[in-house]
Amino acid sequence: MSKDIASRVTSGVQALALPGQREGWQAQHRGSLLTDAQAYDALADAVQSDLKARRLDGDLPWGISAAARARKRVKPLRDAARAMRKAARAINGVVAAYEETQPDVVLRRREDKQLKKAQLKAAAHAAAHNSAQATLQRLAPGESEDDPAGAGAPRLLGDFFGSGQQRRGA
Repeated sequence: MSKDIASRVTSGVQALALPGQREGWQAQHRGSLLTDAQAYDALADAVQSDLKARRLDGDLPWGISAAARARKRVKPLRDAARAMRKAARAINGVVAAYEETQPDVVLRRREDKQLKKAQLKAAAHAAAHNSAQATLQRLAPGESEDDPAGAGAPRLLGDFFGSGQQRRGA
């Protein structure tokens, strides 16, 4: 039996490695797991309906006790069906994770990340440089032609806030 499992695992890994066979492997295993889940659900439905029909002495009226007893007895089958559906979803996750770890995909993602990082770094550097230049230009005494005080004249703090505007307050 272990040789059978080993050969299935080996063939599964080989199928994952080849893009053309990957989808077929995924569909085959997902299909078999979902088929098993449907079979367990159908079996649970049949067993539950049979157990509901069996009433015992001392049961509550209207079949409440029999229905509760039937649900309790088929819970392992329902859990098995749920586990099969979860395993089918996990197959999709395995294939997606395998595709994400392909060398060309990883290389492309790293290059995109480095490019984005370089662009953000350049934008931050440009913003800092422009901000520093604007500050120096505002603080430099009298370099502009429209400066009424003239070149080299000392400036007051109020000069930077637009003296031509109407002031609030007194």
